[in-house]
Amino acid sequence: MKTLSILLSTAGLAGVGAIALSALPAEAATAASCSGARSIASAPMLRNHQPPSWGTVRLVRDSCYQYWAEITMASPLVANAKANAFLVQYGGGNNGRVLSCDSSGGNGSVIQGQRTCRTPKVKATAGSITFAAIGREYHNYGGGYEEISENVTKRTR
Repeated sequence: MKTLSILLSTAGLAGVGAIALSALPAEAATAASCSGARSIASAPMLRNHQPPSWGTVRLVRDSCYQYWAEITMASPLVANAKANAFLVQYGGGNNGRVLSCDSSGGNGSVIQGQRTCRTPKVKATAGSITFAAIGREYHNYGGGYEEISENVTKRTR
């Protein structure tokens, strides 16, 4: 009887361990299964709406219908410059919501020495919800940051 008790308790612990090891956070499991991130719309970053392009703002979607905006500057930013991407949602319960690289889940705006940032990801499977990405570049000439360029992608799914 003592052997059976030890065997059952060991089996029970092994079962608990197996369950604990196989349980992944939902976010990690989703990230692992979502692939195929691709740019679905992009626009050049122009100053005064004139070439040359100083970077690109992109609207990106993955296979799980998660959307986000990214900005990539042509070269690392200099001191007193920064850039940010914004994701704008149209439709659904969050119509008009705007998220930036600085929003929770984003990786922070582009600052000196950096080239890129992305907004948090937003899952949207409803066909009535569309998105656009906005890119903005700023410079501080001594009186605070002023916008020096902006562009927006087309609104799409």
